[in-house]
Amino acid sequence: MAERLQDSFFRALFHSPVVGIAVVDLDRLIVIDANDLMLEILGRARDELLNIPEIWKDIVLPEYAEPNARALEQALERGYSDPLIKHYVRPSGERVPVRTIFGRVPDYPERLVVFASDVTEEWQQRQQAAERETRFNVAISAAQQGVWDYNVETGEMIYSERAKEIYGLPLDQPVTFEQIRDATHPDDLPNTHALLLRAIDPAVRDRSSYEYRIVRPDGTICWALAYGEAVFVGPPGQERAVRYIGTLQDITDRKLAERRQQMLVAELNHRVKNTLAVVQSFAHQSFTQDRAPEAARASFEARLSALASTHDLLTGEGWDVIAIADLIRSSLAAHDDGGARVEVDGPNVRLIPKTAVTMAMTLHELATNSTKYGALSQPQGTVQLRWTYEDGVFRLRWVESGGPPCAPPQKFGFGTRMLQRALATELGGRATLDYPHSGFTFAIEAAVAEPI
Repeated sequence: MAERLQDSFFRALFHSPVVGIAVVDLDRLIVIDANDLMLEILGRARDELLNIPEIWKDIVLPEYAEPNARALEQALERGYSDPLIKHYVRPSGERVPVRTIFGRVPDYPERLVVFASDVTEEWQQRQQAAERETRFNVAISAAQQGVWDYNVETGEMIYSERAKEIYGLPLDQPVTFEQIRDATHPDDLPNTHALLLRAIDPAVRDRSSYEYRIVRPDGTICWALAYGEAVFVGPPGQERAVRYIGTLQDITDRKLAERRQQMLVAELNHRVKNTLAVVQSFAHQSFTQDRAPEAARASFEARLSALASTHDLLTGEGWDVIAIADLIRSSLAAHDDGGARVEVDGPNVRLIPKTAVTMAMTLHELATNSTKYGALSQPQGTVQLRWTYEDGVFRLRWVESGGPPCAPPQKFGFGTRMLQRALATELGGRATLDYPHSGFTFAIEAAVAEPI
């Protein structure tokens, strides 16, 4: 009775729809029996499976041959194998993900039982999770972001390779909370610590992003953008944070760009103010009561034009230093007939923007005065413009010849005063104006540490 009951139990188990079962003859390596669920999983009729030699070569993909052999060895050695997830192939070519276990039958050493469960839904979920993780990793990599995971309860820190790179830490060594704390810039540590406490507080759960500075082991400073979020467990009212997870991005280049932009805006504001001051001076000196309106307007417009030309030249150089030769050609182009009447000679001295503007206005006044009253007012008149830079001393001379007889003016106007003061003041040197009978002469000398 007991044997019949046991036999009935195993038959009921064999034919149940819970798991697919196949019985294999180990001597002949053929399937001698299979329940209906196994036939359904394999997509085969009974006569397409049973007693067919080497049928498993058509069912099990070659890529699973090695793990399948290990599972068989386990079953032969200890009576059962570890679970193995693999794919069976149906006659249609469709793959079916299954979880299989091999087992030996007591008192039947020549028999092997194969248990198989269809895990299609589980496999799809795994695939979807793997795809999500791949997309996440690609996005993180593309954004050059690091990832961290801080176990609030144990203090364990897990940092990705990119996160370690941002901190300048060895990739093959673990990270500690103390390392991260000590690497945070002292001025930023109070804020980052406060944000951590707010994030892990169940009543607050702050998810704010924040920027802070990292002091790397080599002493360099890195700006980082961090975003973190805590994971809470426990029933409502008794929740506690167990992990604090987030991303980390190096934004040093962005912060430097922002700093440069701020400096450029400040410099632009400074230049605009200086330019407005120059224009105001032009207007004040040009529109005096003793000058005819047309003459005053012409003088004012000419000075504005000279100023604009200099600004165009500086803009082309990115408002960096500019070669004095380029400035001279631009300033004298309207007064020198094809470059034949002004002889220019000097080394490649470069001027900073502020000095360049003052130099351009000086050259404009010199050329304008020469065109009206001096050498350039006569067809045969010429100008020699030469400069030197030797032993830290800059010298420039403007010498006119071939014009009408020269004599000191009865009254000094704005142009003359500017020649006397502006460039000399800018360079911290001394300017000299001479009026010999042969032609007007202007000279300046200044001691400078390097080419200006």
